[in-house]
Amino acid sequence: MAICTRHSFLHIYKPLLLLALEQYFANPQIETLASLYDAVNSMDLSLLPKLNFLEKYILQATDAKDLFLEKFEAIIAQRMAENMVKEGALPPLEQATSAAQLQSKTRYGLPRDTHEFESIVHYANIPVPVKIPTAVSPETVGDFSLIKLITTFSTPHSTQAVPFTPTHPHLTTSGTSTHPIIVLLNALLTQKRVIFLGHGLPSSEVAEAVLGACALASGGLLRGFTRHAFPYTDLTKIDDLLKVPGFIAGVTNPAFALKTEWWDLMCNLSTGRMTISNRIEQAPLTEGVAFFHQNTHQPGTIAASGGGGIASLVSAGASLSAGLGGNAVPTGSMAGDATGDGAFMQSVLSAINERHGENAIRSKFRKWVVKFTRLASSFEETVYGASALHIHNPDSPKTNYPASEMSPISPGEQRGEQLPTEVTGHGYVWPTPQSKNNELAANSTRIEGWRNTRSYYNFVQDLAAHYVHRPIKHLDLQHLHDKLAKLRLGHEQSANIYLAICAAVHTEQEISQLLSVVAIGVWENKATTSGSGQNSGLLYIGMGLFHPRQDVREEVAELMGRIREHEAGRHFWSTMGRYIRVGFERVMNSRVDRIEKTGVEHEG
Repeated sequence: MAICTRHSFLHIYKPLLLLALEQYFANPQIETLASLYDAVNSMDLSLLPKLNFLEKYILQATDAKDLFLEKFEAIIAQRMAENMVKEGALPPLEQATSAAQLQSKTRYGLPRDTHEFESIVHYANIPVPVKIPTAVSPETVGDFSLIKLITTFSTPHSTQAVPFTPTHPHLTTSGTSTHPIIVLLNALLTQKRVIFLGHGLPSSEVAEAVLGACALASGGLLRGFTRHAFPYTDLTKIDDLLKVPGFIAGVTNPAFALKTEWWDLMCNLSTGRMTISNRIEQAPLTEGVAFFHQNTHQPGTIAASGGGGIASLVSAGASLSAGLGGNAVPTGSMAGDATGDGAFMQSVLSAINERHGENAIRSKFRKWVVKFTRLASSFEETVYGASALHIHNPDSPKTNYPASEMSPISPGEQRGEQLPTEVTGHGYVWPTPQSKNNELAANSTRIEGWRNTRSYYNFVQDLAAHYVHRPIKHLDLQHLHDKLAKLRLGHEQSANIYLAICAAVHTEQEISQLLSVVAIGVWENKATTSGSGQNSGLLYIGMGLFHPRQDVREEVAELMGRIREHEAGRHFWSTMGRYIRVGFERVMNSRVDRIEKTGVEHEG
C-alpha cells in the first residue's frame, strides 16, 4: 500500500498507512481505500503560513522556537474573525475577547516550535497527529538523517583510513586521503553515477541514504538531484537506470558492486566504505584548470600562449595530477588543506560528537553549498571574465536608494552619484589575492565539473527568478558583510560600507534580506565546531556602533533599532552581547541629546 503525493514531507503518512493496512486486512474493500483517500485529503493546512524565500532561509538557519510566531497569530486571528462572522452577529467585545482566548488555546493553539506545523488527520475514528515542516527546502524529501549518513562513512575512515584508488580530479579534491563525505558531495555536484549498496539491510535504510545524499548536495539551494534519484531499485530495472545520466540509486543486491561499468562511485552502507570505479570517465583538461595550474597565475596567460595551447594543457595536466586527485604527492601551497574541506569535516564531526541536532548539521552543509556557489562565481569571473552566477545590476555602480522619507540620504549617497569602490564589489571575499588564487586553484576541478550539470543550470535559473523579487539589487550585502568581518579596513572604508548598508536597509523585506546574510555567517577554514560558517549574528554590523565617525554610529544605531522591531530581527537582537547593547543605548542617548541641543536630526 502506498500514497502518491506532491508533498515532500511524505514520511508523515506512514502512521496512516499502517492503520489503513490493518483496516484493509480486516475489510478488503474499495471503501477502505476511499476512506484513507478522503482522510489524507482533508488534512487542514490553511493555518500554515506561507513564507517567502528569505523567511524560509532565516527560519532554517536559526533555532529560535518562536521565530515568525506573529505570522501564526495573524492567520489564527483572521480565521477566528471569519468564524465569528459566519456564526452571526459579533458578540460584545469582552465576550469576544474571552472566547477568542479560549478558542486560541483549544482549537487554534499556537505551535510550540514554529519550525513545525502541527495538524490532525482523522482516520477510522482515530485522530492521528502529524508534524509538517514550516519551511521545506528543495530536494528535501522524506524523513532521513544526515547525521546517520555522515557517521556511517566517517567512522571507518577515522579508525582506519583507506586511500582512494583510483583517484579522480572531480572527486578526490584533496588527494587520496579526501574524506568520503567530500567525495560523495563532489560526485553528486559533478553529476556522477552514484550507487548506495546495502546488502543485508532493509530497503528503507537504503532509500533513506539516497534521499539524505540528495539533501546533502542540495543544501536547500541546488535542484536536480531527487528527480534523478532511485531510492530503491534492482537488476530488473538496470537497463532503464543506465539511461539516466548522473543517477543516484539505492540497491541491496551485491552483484552491483562487481559491475564497475555501471557506476562511478559505490557507497557500501554495510561496510562504510566508498569505491571509485576503475572505469570512470576521466575529466577533460579545461581552460579553467589550465589557468590555475600553470607556472604563473597572471590573468591572460592562456590567451597569450597562442599556439602553445597543447603545451599549456599538458602543463595543467601535470599540475593537476600532482595537486588535485592525482597519484603524486601534493607540493607547495597544495600540500595543506587548500580546499578547507578537511577543516569543514572536522567541524561537522565535532558538532555531531557534541550532540548538535540534525538541523545544525544540515545548516552546516547549506552554508558549505552557499560558499561553493560563490567560489564558482569568482572562478568564472577570474577565468572567463564573467559569470552566469552573478546578475549584474544595470544601475550599478550607481546608487539606487528608495526616494522616501524613511530613507535619509547622507552626503556621498545622492541618487546617481558614484559609489566608493569598496561598496560596489561583489562575490566571495579573501584576505589576500594569494589566498584567492590558492583556494580557487584547489577547487577548480570540481567547479569545472559542476558547470555542465543539471544542478548548475537549475541554479542559474533560480538565481534569475529570485533576483526579480530581491529587495536590494544594487548592493551585494553578503560581500559587504564579509568585508567587515574578514578585512582590516580603514575608518573611511568601513564608514562607506556601513553607510551604504544603512541607507539600503529600511523596509521589512530589506531587513529580511540582511538577516538572511547574517544567518549564513562568516566562513573560516577552522576545525572547530563553529569555525566553518560560524554564525556571529549581528556582531559585525553592531561594531559600527563604535566607529570613530558620529554619523556612522548614529546610522548603525538606527539600523539596529529597525532590526530590533522586525519580527525575525528581534531574535537576532536578543543574541547580542551586553557590549553591543550598551553601545546601542549610548549612541541613541547621545543622538537624543544632540537633537535637543541643535534641533538637527541628521548632521552633515
